[in-house]
Amino acid sequence: MRLNQTMDEHRDTRLKVGPIWVDPRIIVYATLIQITAFALYNEPDAPIGVQSFLQLIGVCVVPMFVLAVAHGFSEALDVQIRNQRRMTWRDRLAIFESNIQFIYVALLPSAVLVILWVLGWNEIAAVRLILGMGIVSLFFWGAYAAHAAGLPRWRWFSFALGYATLGMIVVTLEVFIAH
Repeated sequence: MRLNQTMDEHRDTRLKVGPIWVDPRIIVYATLIQITAFALYNEPDAPIGVQSFLQLIGVCVVPMFVLAVAHGFSEALDVQIRNQRRMTWRDRLAIFESNIQFIYVALLPSAVLVILWVLGWNEIAAVRLILGMGIVSLFFWGAYAAHAAGLPRWRWFSFALGYATLGMIVVTLEVFIAH
C-alpha cells in the first residue's frame, strides 16, 4: 500500500504466474502452514519408499486441501450473511477461484518429491529441501512486498530477509510447541 492510500482503498495485489493469478497473502499463509507441517513430520533416516512417498505427498497436499475447504466454507457463510441472500453460481466460482490457490502451494513440492523419490533420495534430505524451498518462497514474497510498496531495490533484500526470518521463527515456534 502506498503512503497516499488509506486502508479502505484496495488495489489488486495479485501476481500473474503463467496463466494463473495468485494472491500473495494466500500463498504466504499457505506456505507457512505447509512448512510447519513438514517441520513437524517425523521422517526416518532412510531412502524414500512407496509408503513414505505417499506420506510425504499427504503432508504436502492434505493441509492445503483442508485450508482450501475451510476458507471456502467460511467465505460462503460470509457471502450469504453479508449479502443476505443465497449464493449464486458466480459467487461459488469466485470462492473456488480464490481458494484453489491453497492447492497451488502443494504443486511444486509434490513435483519435487516425485523427482526425489525416483532419484532415491533420503527422507530427511527431501524434507530439508522442501523446507528450504518454503523459506526461499517467503524470501521471494518479502522482496515482492518491498517492490509493491515502492521501496528502492536495495531495500528489497532486507524485506526478503525479514520475511524469510519470520518464516523460520514461526516454524521454530510451532516445532517448539509441538515437542
